[in-house]
Amino acid sequence: MIIVQKEFPDHLTSKRFFVILALFLIISVIGISLGIGEYDRDLAAYQEKIAAVESSGVTGWMPDRPSVLSVYSSISDQSIIIEAVLAIVAGFDLVSKEKEMKTLKTLLSHPIYRDEVINGKAIGGGAAIVLAIGLALLVSLAMLLIAGIIPTVDEFSAIATFGAVSILFLLIYFSLALTLSTLARDSGSALIATLVVFIILSSLLPLAGEIAIDTWAGERPDPPYVQKIIMSESGAMIPVDTDEQDPQGEKEAMKTYEAEAKVYYEKKAAVTAIVEAASPQTNYKKITEAVIDPYRVVKMQNSPQGPFGIVVTDPDATPPHFTDVLAGLWGNIALLLALPGVLFLTAYLCFMRMDVR
Repeated sequence: MIIVQKEFPDHLTSKRFFVILALFLIISVIGISLGIGEYDRDLAAYQEKIAAVESSGVTGWMPDRPSVLSVYSSISDQSIIIEAVLAIVAGFDLVSKEKEMKTLKTLLSHPIYRDEVINGKAIGGGAAIVLAIGLALLVSLAMLLIAGIIPTVDEFSAIATFGAVSILFLLIYFSLALTLSTLARDSGSALIATLVVFIILSSLLPLAGEIAIDTWAGERPDPPYVQKIIMSESGAMIPVDTDEQDPQGEKEAMKTYEAEAKVYYEKKAAVTAIVEAASPQTNYKKITEAVIDPYRVVKMQNSPQGPFGIVVTDPDATPPHFTDVLAGLWGNIALLLALPGVLFLTAYLCFMRMDVR
């Protein structure tokens, strides 16, 4: 606890942490403002549709009321990079700074165990990250209340889940920075190494994934000959070159094309899932999308793959709850939970075996 009591205030009084936190809050405020404006427009359109339905006397169908959670989609999209930078800033020099200042040996000379040092630094930095996300959520809720928008109980629980997922995402890069801070000789090397890994995971990995997907799936099959059709002056559809048509041959060619297209899109989906699993950003986006807009996620999951995929929705279906959608993303959630633990364990073992002279 002594280390935690030292590290946590150090983060809060750090100028660079304060600057990144201020930028994060500013971006969050801008994102919430944009989201509230879009929500108000959607709500006005919804009320117009309700009025039109009631005046027409149509029964059996009602438009979906816009959700307050759509406001948070702007935060998720705009602040993901600054969130990662905030976590990196909180952890890249926790151990390397002690090496540079020659204070690590002095610290360990006190009646304190090594694991208390690394655990205290991790808890102190993690607490600063939790505080940052908590402040962003409080600011967002205050802005919603000022705008006259009161979330329901389910929406409150979804907002809390959104915050918890954001904390897990930040802990990944915080743990990564802490690990490299333990391995690096100085803070500069730790920062550069962490930023390199961040760029690889956020930019280069998706690009390499697209190349791998195209290589593994191969060339997309070309559709067979499609009969040309023109429209007459009366509006009737008239086929062209009817003498050259072979209905049976076209049917067989279409079956072959559909089979090849199915194999192609299945290969593409399999490699895409592997590439997405390796990217913390992709996991974070998929989970937060399921929390913010579960109906859209379910609709996309149920849409057929391939060029003939048509999304058909049931107007009488009950909108899915976000917890039901999250249950289908257990793999992404497991990775988001496991990565901080694995990275911290690496930092812990490296610190415990570190030769301090």
